[in-house]
Amino acid sequence: MEAVLKQYGGGDYALPPLTEWEVTLTGSVPCDSFSVTCPYRPDMAGVLERAYRVRLTEAGRFTLNAVVDEYEIVQDRKGRFLTVRGRGLAALLLDNESEAVEYLRPTLSELVRTHAAPYGITWEAFPEVRGEQSYGVASASSQWKAISGFTHRFGGFEPRITPAGVLQLYPWKKPAAAWAVGAETPVAELCWRDRRYGVYSEVLVVDKVRKTGQRVTNDAFLRRGGCCRRVLYTPGRSAAPAMGEIGRAQLRQSARGARTLTVMLPFLPAVLPGGVARMDRGDIGVTGEFFVEEIRALRDSRGTRCSLTMGRLENGCGYPND
Repeated sequence: MEAVLKQYGGGDYALPPLTEWEVTLTGSVPCDSFSVTCPYRPDMAGVLERAYRVRLTEAGRFTLNAVVDEYEIVQDRKGRFLTVRGRGLAALLLDNESEAVEYLRPTLSELVRTHAAPYGITWEAFPEVRGEQSYGVASASSQWKAISGFTHRFGGFEPRITPAGVLQLYPWKKPAAAWAVGAETPVAELCWRDRRYGVYSEVLVVDKVRKTGQRVTNDAFLRRGGCCRRVLYTPGRSAAPAMGEIGRAQLRQSARGARTLTVMLPFLPAVLPGGVARMDRGDIGVTGEFFVEEIRALRDSRGTRCSLTMGRLENGCGYPND
């Protein structure tokens, strides 16, 4: 992996060959993160003072543009080493808070111009989304929440951000090809986890003013014998579609990460979060297509290792429109 520091005010500085590195890619929240270590030289001191971004490139597999959160210089019996840590560019939207604002005729374009563009975030072309009702951003909400709250409510999808730091503001689509894990793949470890506790089978959303309610159910969980009901109260005068979306969002959040497959590999796979992996081996009786939620890769004195955290594609891929 190659690491280049970008200095505030201009200028790039390529770090010496890395002795260790670790990268976690999610494409969402919590955002991507990294840690890289290399030999340290005294002439780096001035560069580090102005380092505020980093670009990591791994053999054409991905490029991570990220924020420099911290660095440390350590001297011990092995020598002097520099470690730089940080997060993907989604951190710029998570770290910055919005003022309270009310949009009467909201559009996704307006939200992006107001809450993403000022922080240097770029985005892919996206179909316009218009709100049928007014949309409010609460004081001290993060800029990410301002945008994702709108896409959840009016578009039914979760925004994503690529490792390069580009926003994707449209519903997820299944890629044309899936990365395959077959009998020939040198899998170091497989772990299938099925958590029942905390998963909601039903959410009842109640309008306190109108005394009306809307029931939303997790049918797949109910068919497995799940039984966990929650009741939510809205401030009042909530439209039926909005109440339904509130309930569905609660169901999805409770089920997130409940059924996951983790695969440990001795190499970096040709897939990124948001992609699809096809399991063609029945070591533990779990096969089929899986949505890749997180990739954690590292390299140290023991070599390269990578873990993929995935959810069954047919059970939804963690997006509110599933």
